[in-house]
This record gives sequence, C-alpha cells and structure tokens, in this order.
Amino acid sequence: MQAEATSDRRRNNWKAVIDGPPERAGTTRRHTGKRGNTGMNASRHRRRLLLALAGNPGAHSGALLSLAAVLMAAGTPIPLFIEIILVAQVLRLLLGLEHRSRPVLEIPQVRKYFRQLVGPEVKFSVMVLAATYLLNWPLVRTVVPIYLISNLAVQMGLFGIGRLILRRLAAVPPLGCRPEAHNRVLIVGTGQRAKAVADLILSSPELDASIDGFLDFSRKGFWRYRDIPLLGHPDLLTGLAGRTQIDAVVLAVEPEEMPQTAPVLAAAERLGVTVSLMPDLYRTSIARAVPSSLNGTPTVAYRRVPESLAALGLKHFVDKVGAVVGLILASPIMIAAAAAIKLETPGPIFFKQMRSGANGRPFPLYKFRTMTADAERHKDSLKNLNEMSGPVFKIKQDPRVTRVGRLLRKYSIDEIPQFINVLRGEMSLVGPRPPLPSEVARYEPWQRRKLSVKPGLTCIWQVSGRNQIDFEDWMRLDLEYIDNWSLWLDARILAKTIPTVLKGDGAS
Repeated sequence: MQAEATSDRRRNNWKAVIDGPPERAGTTRRHTGKRGNTGMNASRHRRRLLLALAGNPGAHSGALLSLAAVLMAAGTPIPLFIEIILVAQVLRLLLGLEHRSRPVLEIPQVRKYFRQLVGPEVKFSVMVLAATYLLNWPLVRTVVPIYLISNLAVQMGLFGIGRLILRRLAAVPPLGCRPEAHNRVLIVGTGQRAKAVADLILSSPELDASIDGFLDFSRKGFWRYRDIPLLGHPDLLTGLAGRTQIDAVVLAVEPEEMPQTAPVLAAAERLGVTVSLMPDLYRTSIARAVPSSLNGTPTVAYRRVPESLAALGLKHFVDKVGAVVGLILASPIMIAAAAAIKLETPGPIFFKQMRSGANGRPFPLYKFRTMTADAERHKDSLKNLNEMSGPVFKIKQDPRVTRVGRLLRKYSIDEIPQFINVLRGEMSLVGPRPPLPSEVARYEPWQRRKLSVKPGLTCIWQVSGRNQIDFEDWMRLDLEYIDNWSLWLDARILAKTIPTVLKGDGAS
C-alpha cells in the first residue's frame, strides 16, 4: 500500500509538471498575447537574419554580388552577364548540396571555423575556372583572377563579421528556456554529460536553441542547472510532446543508465521526435569518439589516430611517390652496397626479419645485411652487453657487424631496401620504427599504442639523438608523433632526416 501511494504521488507530480501550475499557465497566456508574440517574432527574425549573414546564405550572396561587380566593371555584355550569373548561381547551389550528415537541429550553416571558409571557396574557384574554360566565355583575361581575389576578400570580410556576430550573440546571457528560440531541446540525464551538453548548446548561439528542461531516471525534487529546471522522469516525454514543441531529445546519461533509455527511444520514435545519443559514453583520456561505419552500419569509434581521409590519402600518395623516387635515386648506392657486402663476407645480400606493423600485424622488413650470416645465433650470448633500457637490444660496438656493415649503418644505407616495404604498403616514409614481435611481447600497455599507426622509415626519435635516448623516452617521442600528427610534421621530420643521414648519425 505504501509503495502504491508513493507511486501515485510520483505520477501526480509528473502530471503537475505536464499540466503546469496555474501561475505558470497564466504567465504563459500573458506572454502569448499579440504584443508578446510580436516581440518574440521580431527577436527571432533578427537573430536568424544575423546567423544567415554569418553563414552560407551570406557567403552565397557575397560571391554573386562580387561577381556581378567585377563583370559590370569589365563592361560585360548583358546576355553574357546573365549567363555567367546564372551558371555561378547553379555552381553555388551544387556546392551546398555536397554530402554531409544531417545535423540534429535545423540550423543555418554558420562558418565558425576558418576551414569552413577555405574548403568551399577553393572548390568554387575550381568550378568557376572549369566553367570559364568549358563554356568558352569571351572574357578579358584578368576578369577571372580579379573575381577570385575579390571573392576571397569578400568571404574573409563576411567570415570576420560572422565571428563578431557570434561573439555578440554569445555575450547575451543565455536563458534556459528562450521562447523566441527556433529549436527546443530536452536533455535526458543530469550528470556531467548532461551538463556538458547544456553548456554546449547555451554557448553556441548558431544553434538558435533553448533547453526546455532535464529529464532524469533517479533525481527527484527541485533541481536546476544554469536556470534550466528538472522536469521529472523520462516517462514524461509523451505528455510533454503533447503540449509543447520538441525538436530533439538528447540522451546524455551516464553509462550505467544506458539500459534504461530503450523506452525513451521507443517513445520518441512513436512521436517522430529526433533522438541524439552523445557518443562519449566512456570517459577516455586519449581516444576520441568519432562517427564511423562497419560495412555500412553506423557505429561510434574511439580512436586517437589521425582521422582525416584527405590528409591520410595524401600521405599514402606521398609514400608511394617517395618510395619510387627513393629507389631510383639510391639505385647506384644500392648496387655498390650489394657488391661490397658480397665481396666481404659469404651469405645473402639482403636481411629479412619479421617485424610488427600497424596493430601488431607481422610483415617481413628488408635491409642490407650488415652482420655476419650467423649473427642471430650469437645474439643470446651478447645480451649482457645491451646498452638500451627496455626490451630493445642494441650494442654500439656489436662484434657481429662487418666493416662494410658499419659504414652502411653509419649513413643508414642499410635501410634503403625498406622503400620496398613502403611500396608494398607495410610501412610509411614517416612513422614509429617497426619493433620485433619479441619486443612487443614485453611492452607495457601504454607502449603498445605506438602500433596504432603504420610504422615508418624515420620519426622524431631518428632525428633527436637515436641511441643517446633511452627506451621510455623513445616510446614517448613515438606517441608524441602519433598525438600531433600532421602532413606538416611529416615534412619537417623528412627535412631533418636528410642532414642527420649525411652527417653519419645513423645507428652504429
């Protein structure tokens, strides 16, 4: 009986929240009068106009206006003027149709970051140049470059104005429930994730959204965060949808509450309301949650390795071209090295050894042989002379190394055959050096992260002291490379590798 009474009180509390107290209802009626509606509508329209100016509509208009100004200044005939403007209009519309995921909320595409300006405008410039050539427009030669420069200047100006607009809108103290907001959101959860979602929405004026309240599975009573109230249990969703606008429900619960969210998703599905699940279900210190797919099925992947397909594709292209160029340029040195190895000691010219590649995948690494043919059999007897900490085995004056081998190692000539590994896709020009499987077996968990990317011919370690750096610092340098990877970093490492090799700072 006591349990039933508690349940009844709980239902009545939820019903009161749904129906709203009389005072709140009266307030609502006062604010929904003609004058109140007029003020809210004016505020909403002014806000959306500013956001449109800061986003794609402003960029579109700016590009067409600057084009019209340049054509008029060049004295372009009216028929050609109209044709060019229409083609440019179509090109801008096609540019806006490029594939991108549909956002959770209906928002104008505000260019908040510089890359959102550069990428589209470079594409548009290429499209304009192609149209000029294919349609054979009889324009003065300077018209197109002048337009491209002026358009870039206009877009930069609009971008700066847009940033000022966003800063001005963000400076207005946000209210949790703004009646003039275009988008209305409910957040399921009241923990750190839910608060982070609220902070994100309230600090992003481009979303043009307000948070009507929180719903929570366990928290009861009076609770607010940034003036946004707790409305009650998520079971209220159906009732709330019947009396107010709901554009999206954000599930931002803690991991242990995830099993309870299935009814919320089912209710939202029946109502036709968008449900957004925050992907950071687990607190990670390194990996980031990113949208991905598994054979077409959407997933959330946790990764701390480079994500940009364009940058990775360019890196792959540079690897292939660099490997071919490297083999061609080094072919005379390779022929001389092969002859010297064969003349000094009996045995094969090349040394093949299994190494661990990306994610521990084994592959055969190729080098010029720098030791005697039976060197591997004597390794155990020399372990007490190892000069490196950790699982790595290195000796400066290794007795197994031949005279030719010392010269090849000094100038890293012994590693030239690894261009073959790069061509085969097992290695990259720049990346952590591939370890032996026996070394990987002795790695600590944090050290194994160096296997999260493809190994390379050179990395930060190779240009930072090599054998003078102990094993743990070596691992940290490899992880520093992974965490800060960029094409520019690769270029800097390659540039530093060349003088390092020429000075003879290779491994001894």
